[in-house]
Amino acid sequence: MELRQRRWPPEPGEDELKLLAEVARSRIWTDGPWTAEVERRMEKLTGAPHAVAFNSCTSALHAALHAMGCERGTRVAMPALTFAGTATGAAHIGADLVYADVRPDTLTLGPPADRHAADVPAADIVVAVDLHGVPHGLDRERGAVRPVLTDACQSIGSTLDGRHVGAAGTHAWSFSSAKLIAAPDGGAVTTDDAGIAGRLRELRDYGVPAGESRSNAAVVWAGGHNWRPSETSMVMVAHRLDRLDGWAARARDVTDRVHRTLDVIGLWRQAPGQAARPAWHKIRFGPPGWDRDRATALERALTEAGVPTHRWGLVPLHRHPAFTPAGGAQLPVTEAAAAGTLCLGTEAAPPMTWTDDEVEQVCRILETTAGS
Repeated sequence: MELRQRRWPPEPGEDELKLLAEVARSRIWTDGPWTAEVERRMEKLTGAPHAVAFNSCTSALHAALHAMGCERGTRVAMPALTFAGTATGAAHIGADLVYADVRPDTLTLGPPADRHAADVPAADIVVAVDLHGVPHGLDRERGAVRPVLTDACQSIGSTLDGRHVGAAGTHAWSFSSAKLIAAPDGGAVTTDDAGIAGRLRELRDYGVPAGESRSNAAVVWAGGHNWRPSETSMVMVAHRLDRLDGWAARARDVTDRVHRTLDVIGLWRQAPGQAARPAWHKIRFGPPGWDRDRATALERALTEAGVPTHRWGLVPLHRHPAFTPAGGAQLPVTEAAAAGTLCLGTEAAPPMTWTDDEVEQVCRILETTAGS
């Protein structure tokens, strides 16, 4: 059982290699038909009326904030238990970052009325994260009290109330190598706001009005950049979106099996809300109470038994020197979860890539290790 050997992203097959060669020979490497095809397929997948492709999810978040009116001094709230890319765009714009604590079950933001969740601080825009595929609990609809931009980099294929999680609101997606839809790079924004979609198309092309020459037209959006995706990545994304259902189903099946074991042996594990059906990006778990020392001991014991784990989000955003607001923030759930939980497998060999026999062996090792 070698669970550290690279198994993800999937190696391109002959049909995909043929498409890549066709793109290379076409010499249309940006602004081509595969970018438009990814946008069409993302609209169909999510149910959102508009999709705009980008060269990364980080760029997509950055541009979406501009399109939603973020500027220097805008208060942008977000969870601190996330990857740096959630905050990069807001920091570049010069927004004032404020942090909210997460729920102790989902590890996402929840509604202010939820007794399990801390209130989201007063802010002009909220960037909420679907952490590890688990949908956040804030209102995604355009009629919400304040605009919500969802960092959905880990939740493609997740559903909420029977619909794809991206059906309503504005979401940024990732196609990086560790994601369910994996390519060398790429991202997208889906939105139900035609005005945001129009601004995004101009922002990703230096801020030049749509349909005009980037070399000769006047820039109208100061936040514009060269955020266009490559056709080589887009052809892979379009091809692989056809396989999303199978990969999402495998991630759910493996996670459900591991979760049953974790529940029996009494370890904590991340849980979705009742209306959510995640396409699990990670299996996050830990000792009861998220004791840091016990988590470290569990990590060591699993490694010795041949089961890899990794830390993700060990340093929350409010502890990053570049993102730390004046006066700091008190986020007890975030701090405890970051220090006291682990993620199963590795990004190069996530649990969904393990065979059924390997999953069963891991579950037996978890039972033995937790019992000891």
